[in-house]
Amino acid sequence: MKCNIEFTVNSRIEIEIGGEVYKSNIQDLSDDCIGINIPVNNHRYIALKKGDKIAAVYYSGKNIYSFHTVVVGRKIEKILIIMIKKPTEVEVVQRRNFVRVPIIFDVLCAMVPVRKDLHNLDDQVRVFNAYSVDMSGGGMKVVVNDKLEYKLQIDDIIMVTIPMENDSLTVKGKIVRIDRNKDNSKLILGLAFTDLDKMSRERIIRLLFQIMREHIKKGAKED
Repeated sequence: MKCNIEFTVNSRIEIEIGGEVYKSNIQDLSDDCIGINIPVNNHRYIALKKGDKIAAVYYSGKNIYSFHTVVVGRKIEKILIIMIKKPTEVEVVQRRNFVRVPIIFDVLCAMVPVRKDLHNLDDQVRVFNAYSVDMSGGGMKVVVNDKLEYKLQIDDIIMVTIPMENDSLTVKGKIVRIDRNKDNSKLILGLAFTDLDKMSRERIIRLLFQIMREHIKKGAKED
């Protein structure tokens, strides 16, 4: 699609070059160019130079846009700024809160005792293992063993610890749907995230976008 999006200062942008993804922020804007700070990946900086061709991902509101562009130069204000050419066309990558990405990994769950019958069990926090099936910016689907000592119900609240690249992230989810697998041995729980702060949601979105990008690369290699 033609680029009619509005770039804003301090918005997040990611740069991909040489198969690596580097994080940056928009520092300056002109009619034809976008100024970004030096992109960084795990404390490694890349000082892009004039003529470098890059792929970029721009985060705006609930949307993510991707585009290809070229570095047009550098300038120094309070910091070193890399100037890249504004794109003429962009691709809408995803609606961040609604696109579900297949993602399978082990998660640790804990019941939040909002029901009276859970309070009556004892003072111990009910913890159980599960694994994810998919995830979006608004929720996730997990599979659990049906042989729990208490029955899970719609509207129950679960704390889910999600493994991240260097640590983990714990989120709270309300059960909005319960299904069973084919042999009735496991429950498939649809969770809607609740009380999710902006930073945690951004971390989830980054994780999902990284997985989407890996799927795209894998598909391209197989073709």
